[in-house]
Amino acid sequence: MKRTIVIVLMLLTAFGAARAGENSLLWKISGNGLESPSWLFGTNHMLCPGMISIPDKVKEAMMQSEQLILELDFDDPAVMQKIQQGMIYKDGTTAADYLTDKEYKQVSTFFTDSMNLPFSQLRIIKPFFLSSITLIHYLGCQPVSMESSLIELSSEKEMEVKGLETVSDQLNFVESLPVDKQKEILLAQVTSHDSVKTMYKMMVDKYLEEDIFGLHEITTGYMTGEYSEFGEEMLVKRNLRWIPDIEEIVRDKSSFIAVGAGHLPGDDGVIMLLREKGYKVEAVL
Repeated sequence: MKRTIVIVLMLLTAFGAARAGENSLLWKISGNGLESPSWLFGTNHMLCPGMISIPDKVKEAMMQSEQLILELDFDDPAVMQKIQQGMIYKDGTTAADYLTDKEYKQVSTFFTDSMNLPFSQLRIIKPFFLSSITLIHYLGCQPVSMESSLIELSSEKEMEVKGLETVSDQLNFVESLPVDKQKEILLAQVTSHDSVKTMYKMMVDKYLEEDIFGLHEITTGYMTGEYSEFGEEMLVKRNLRWIPDIEEIVRDKSSFIAVGAGHLPGDDGVIMLLREKGYKVEAVL
């Protein structure tokens, strides 16, 4: 359970560009009256340990910053406890209550045979988070998050770590998703092995290449039709809520803001929303 806590927010920050030729995970925020620049960085919450290498440009930007801003304040031990508590049903509900017998067998077999995880111990976890856990199988390792590496760097400089959201904010988003929709996503994850594996590998490759346009194409293609509302809630509405807070943060002091890479690109991405507010947001290549 503990190894999945950092991972479960993967689907909350799926990858999501600004304009052609601007592919980068690191962006400099300046102008609009700012006394000093801040930085915007796209993270990935779920990578194999060997995939994580903090580029020099990121280290340099962090050294010029006074505080680290993440989606959640993962430097606070209470955050992990709250996430773990929010992952499970506390009213006696189990997967047997929202899955048919056939579906239950499919899900149970996947976790038991493909992941070597006894489903009897996982069935009280809510379907959205079960979907997140399946991604460990497709990644092929015990994953780690880039946020952990950023927190380590921040501690070397004794930077304060803050969060854009609270655990309650993110858990409320999950609770707002109909169980039937959560179930559909879970079943797709455990039955469409080849397509999910291919798509996830493409997303990881695009991320490591800093190709946010490629990420944007993959996710916008996925989040259409019946999943369009999911994308609206998961990315667009959260981006819009963040902008006033980000404006206040960058006016207060030079900050390194690290959020899921999917929040950066697109017409409703953080990059364009900040530009619309009058800020100069430049790719750091």
